Amino acid sequence: MLRGWMALVAPVVLLCGCAPLRAPPVAYACEGGMRIELRFEREQALATLADGYQVRLQQQPSGSGFWYAGEGHVLRGKGREAQWTVGQAAPVACLVIGP
Repeated sequence: MLRGWMALVAPVVLLCGCAPLRAPPVAYACEGGMRIELRFEREQALATLADGYQVRLQQQPSGSGFWYAGEGHVLRGKGREAQWTVGQAAPVACLVIGP
């Protein structure tokens, strides 16, 4: 009886272990009409801008909230609020869209 059960469950367990879990994207609306979609992964985030441009950001040590940086872009925030900075420009305030 146990062998039959294992034969049914083993393939499912193996398949579940192969696919990495991915968080759903988080959409931000920012000052000036800018929109950013972020997909948070292990120690990084992939930011996709409205024009399709993508930037991979690495997680940075943060005492509170979150901080990601890469390729001259910085995303810092806490909860539903964030600031997006490109190069030496002033940070732009952003807020999560939706739930």
